[in-house]
Amino acid sequence: MPSLILSRLASFALVPWMGACAQSASFAAPHIQTCDSITLARPGVGVAYKGTVRNDDYGVKIDIPGGLTGWGGVAPEAPFHGFVIFLPDSPRSCIGFRIQLRVDLGDGALPERHHAGKAAAVGNRRGWEDDRSGVVNGTALTNVTITFSVPHRREIYDGSVWLVTPTEELEKEMPTFRKFVSGIRFDAEEGH
Repeated sequence: MPSLILSRLASFALVPWMGACAQSASFAAPHIQTCDSITLARPGVGVAYKGTVRNDDYGVKIDIPGGLTGWGGVAPEAPFHGFVIFLPDSPRSCIGFRIQLRVDLGDGALPERHHAGKAAAVGNRRGWEDDRSGVVNGTALTNVTITFSVPHRREIYDGSVWLVTPTEELEKEMPTFRKFVSGIRFDAEEGH
């Protein structure tokens, strides 16, 4: 009889523990972004980018597909760090470009490595693509993110190009994303 009681107590203890593990596993699942959560930029706010965008500080030239506008979301005098394109035919879809100088804080920390996912081109440079899907507020979303690192003028720039879209619209939005990504050109040196 005591072994039966211990067995039942163990099963009651195991069930909540398994539930806690399941919660921990879902808690550690990849975070899925929405256009509202990934950027503070909004259509019509800040600097508008159309056609070919060139930034000599980063040694980058970006061709924005015809009919689309990138929004910097900051004042014109603010430093350039990228922009977001809100896709007009899909109000919950956006494409973004982000770039910044890698800073060594002297704390011995190794720089972030972007070798997660599969190899993918960012224009004329190599990057690493990570595709994630999940449900946010009842909507199935897909995030496609390509990260990259580029040497330029004895410095290294890190960045990403990303697409956020409802999963049901992924096939429709992917050609625009791929066209945008292929229209990015870096003047950076090779070999880093």
